[in-house]
Amino acid sequence: MSPLIEPPNSVLLLVGREEFTPPQTFAGEVCVSSSDCIAVGVLSVDDGPTSASLTQVMDGSGLVTLGDFRIESEGHLSVRDVYNREHASLGVEAGSVRVTVLGNDKSEPDEVIFLASSG
Repeated sequence: MSPLIEPPNSVLLLVGREEFTPPQTFAGEVCVSSSDCIAVGVLSVDDGPTSASLTQVMDGSGLVTLGDFRIESEGHLSVRDVYNREHASLGVEAGSVRVTVLGNDKSEPDEVIFLASSG
């Protein structure tokens, strides 16, 4: 079961390094990335929690693709909030990791799946 999170500022981060650089702006998008961090705008905490999962195996159906990115990893991916609290983690190969971000809504998802694959 995916953890239910009430992320401050309604933003979830997927980071590949301990010392990461978050994207500077969403520029009107729901999901953006830097070289080592993906940011996703999610449902307002006033409207309820968000389910977030990090996996290498697709386990959700009926979800839309919010973004497809490559980020650099030190061998560990971590779902965090803007206060750097870790909510989920996954060991991966160090280097470039492809991450597809899926959600149940294109603008304010309350279910997010980070699907990671190496290479």
